Amino acid sequence: MDTAKMKRLVKMDSLKSYELLQRVKQLAGDALEIQNTLESSFLREQVLEVVEGFYDLGKVVDTYEIFGGYTNRSFRVVVEQNGVTREYFLRKYKFGVSKKEILFEHAMINHTAANGFHLLATVVPARDGDTFVSPAISKNNFAVFHFLEGEDKYSWDKPLLEDSEYESGAEVLASFHNASQGFEQHDMGRLEPIVPGILELIHRYTQSFSDYAKVDRNTKFHTYFTNALQSILSSLKAYRISREDADRMVINPVHGDYHPGNLKFSGGRVVGVFDLDWAKIDFRLFDICLALIYNSVYWGGRDDGNMLPDKCTLFLKSYQSTLVNMGSLSPLNNIELDNFPTMMAMANFYLLNWEISDYYFDSGRNDYEYLAYLKHNVRQLHWIDSHIKELAAVADSVRV
Repeated sequence: MDTAKMKRLVKMDSLKSYELLQRVKQLAGDALEIQNTLESSFLREQVLEVVEGFYDLGKVVDTYEIFGGYTNRSFRVVVEQNGVTREYFLRKYKFGVSKKEILFEHAMINHTAANGFHLLATVVPARDGDTFVSPAISKNNFAVFHFLEGEDKYSWDKPLLEDSEYESGAEVLASFHNASQGFEQHDMGRLEPIVPGILELIHRYTQSFSDYAKVDRNTKFHTYFTNALQSILSSLKAYRISREDADRMVINPVHGDYHPGNLKFSGGRVVGVFDLDWAKIDFRLFDICLALIYNSVYWGGRDDGNMLPDKCTLFLKSYQSTLVNMGSLSPLNNIELDNFPTMMAMANFYLLNWEISDYYFDSGRNDYEYLAYLKHNVRQLHWIDSHIKELAAVADSVRV
């Protein structure tokens, strides 16, 4: 047989296979390094073009990406103007965040600051007076904020504050609610149900959780979620707030993501509040309970998911006394406190929904990271289910 126009397929020995494998790993490592370098360079140039092209803040002399968020990208930008160096915070909004949502966030910040609350990172207007810009160089929107002083001490999954910080955090949240009251949504706002959103969202979770369980995913997260689904749905059905009670609960602009990672600290006190990406109008009790779901619970170890009723009490007492002293927005009323355990469960479901929906929305999410989040809040769900009386006692202790 004539084999001149044929290529013989030769068996490769293990040594040659190993050598090629090592070369591929090296090439992959080199490619990742080049990708990271190019992305860093691209982001720096993008920040520079946005700040210098749309704002009268001076020349960008340094920039740092700030990590920790899950929705938008954030940067600390150092500028120099007339020999004076200043720092600003630049947010690159996630593609898909609507302009109405951005306008809502900025309008609420301006309204709250105008009413005397000065711990927010306020918006810096662009050269044309707008509060955000949409450059042709990007599909994203950008906004610049004043940079808050203080220390970043905590994250949302490392939330255990000192007692003085709990009290200060509650005082600041009460002050924020007091200053934000009266803000009107108009045609701006989050792409969620009409206010109060949490009650409508709770009704939707049964269907959405069931739909996610039908997704074809061979992952540890999906296996754990589908195994836990029936207990999640059973618990979900147990928590309802009557329309009569809902009508007597305070609806107010809320932060929507008030966890220690979104606060700045100094000297045992909260000195700054930022990241109103999830701000909306809803029950103020929901905002309080979501804060407690974040900051009054153990993370990790055998106590993971167990809440800390004494910390909840400390937080609520400080919140109540702050509003009593202010004499404007009323403290939590009896109907709100009657529904405190139920709203705690609802706030936990809200966070569970974020973890689950975000995981299934993006197939590139880290399986082990999101599995840890899911397990934590399922454990927290079970803790709440078995400690309703203890949570009711917390509420009873702060009635005024």
